[in-house]
Amino acid sequence: MGDLFDSIPKGECRENDGCGVAGTELRSRFVLEQVRAGTWRKVVLPGDVLGLTRDLPVYLAQRKTSPVVHDWHGDQQTHCPPLYWDLAIGSGSCGLGCRGCYLLGTFRDRRDPYRPLLYDNVAFIWNAARRWLLSPRRSAVHSLGLGTDRSDSLLFEGIFHHARTLIPMFADPVRNPKGAKLLLLTKSRNTRFLRDLPTDNIIVSFSLNPERIADLWEGKWPDTLERITPSVADRMQAALEAQRMGFDVRWRLDPILTPDGWLEIYRQFLAQAAADGHRPTRITLGTYRESTPQLHRWRCYWGVPEMEWKPRRVERDGTHWHIPAGDRIAAYKAVAGLCARHFGGSVVAICKETRHVRQATGLNSLACNCLGDISHGLSSECADHCI
Repeated sequence: MGDLFDSIPKGECRENDGCGVAGTELRSRFVLEQVRAGTWRKVVLPGDVLGLTRDLPVYLAQRKTSPVVHDWHGDQQTHCPPLYWDLAIGSGSCGLGCRGCYLLGTFRDRRDPYRPLLYDNVAFIWNAARRWLLSPRRSAVHSLGLGTDRSDSLLFEGIFHHARTLIPMFADPVRNPKGAKLLLLTKSRNTRFLRDLPTDNIIVSFSLNPERIADLWEGKWPDTLERITPSVADRMQAALEAQRMGFDVRWRLDPILTPDGWLEIYRQFLAQAAADGHRPTRITLGTYRESTPQLHRWRCYWGVPEMEWKPRRVERDGTHWHIPAGDRIAAYKAVAGLCARHFGGSVVAICKETRHVRQATGLNSLACNCLGDISHGLSSECADHCI
């Protein structure tokens, strides 16, 4: 991966040595065993390359199984078309420490949210993406996420160069004959790495919220409570840069949180974004949800600070534990109305929601964040899931 990767300082992990993250300890016996066995090795990535204010320790490992992962994230109640795949460039939380991250509960004590696991056999990963593109079953509605459920698509781009390698491949009609899409999803400000790259068949999606909302739940260093994630202003500037480059730029306003005065916060945010020239092609909305009711337990285990906003209650509805349906419907209607006012040309959809909530909000669009070009028609794979 070049001189930069070779120059990254190597580190040795010892039990409870902190491993470079002030205020936290290496708590997991499983992680410690991987390091002692040499299966995982620790390096420290430079913050200036990551676009962060601090260097970030990570674990590197070799991916052994196929990095192209296909899961259906919906069920008979929850709408989530099974038409996108994910490229496993890492495993577990991405390192930005978001305090509502569902991966805290998914991997429990086996993935450290402050020291993410990344795969360094990059040629193996890229070759799997090449094979995926050439499958006879491929379609323009299909997309391959660049670690969207397993990492941040652009946070580590200055080290691993995944996007710079894959984007020309997806933009090439010979190597991508069906026009499938590459989906980048990021909370970073690293669009500088996309300059001078082709834009055909590439989606650049930004996970956004007004700054005052983001500060309630996004990652904070446990010793200083300084935000780990870049400011929303920096990310908005990165989104404008990607838009000017000609990429299909989308937004995820997810999760929408509702502290006192929340609607005015969103109104000001969206009005200013429109005035600044933002024109996302799709805006996908989500509300607070958990994949397991044990999220708080694992947040405590890893020493992750609590969110400053807490839902009054969560209840099981479809695939997730959600805030009450009435609260979700009200939030979706309000924010969707603001999006329609300021971004009339953008498609507005909702993420991983039940059919009841979709019908009650009128937000029944199939063009949610992760899908490719639905103008080509939805394949039979979608079947009843895309109603």
